[in-house]
Amino acid sequence: MCIHSSAIVAIFFAVIFSTSTIAADIAIYRWVDVNNVVHFSQYQPKSNNYSQLSTFASYKAKQHYTNNKRSENKLLTSVDEQLTQQQYKKKQTEILTRNKIIAEKNCKAAQINLKTLNSFGKITFLDSDGINRVMTDKEKKIQIIQNNKHVDLYCNKTDK
Repeated sequence: MCIHSSAIVAIFFAVIFSTSTIAADIAIYRWVDVNNVVHFSQYQPKSNNYSQLSTFASYKAKQHYTNNKRSENKLLTSVDEQLTQQQYKKKQTEILTRNKIIAEKNCKAAQINLKTLNSFGKITFLDSDGINRVMTDKEKKIQIIQNNKHVDLYCNKTDK
């Protein structure tokens, strides 16, 4: 059921971001029905169990002027576009910086996990029921494979 919901969300965002025009200030409502199906709509659902999502325009549309101040307005539009581009680049840099920090933390965690898994014969961990138990050889092999994949994914070649 989770894969179905994820697919719907992915399709929803693909449709939203693939269109040439994204409208600003449109309310989008999200809710889950009795069959655990996730729904999105511009129309408020009848039930009270929904959340409202916000949208934003990823660009500023050029304005078309017909008055005598066309060149002045063109200059203002150009300045607005430059500001929007600068804000986009700044936001993109912030996101890339956060992603790099997260990747570094994930890399370090995967390396520490691998070192622990390879250094000890018996490893005790807290299972999903909150009970301490010893990891089986099969579980240990699976964890080693997963952490090797995480090292490949998150660590730079110089970090390995």
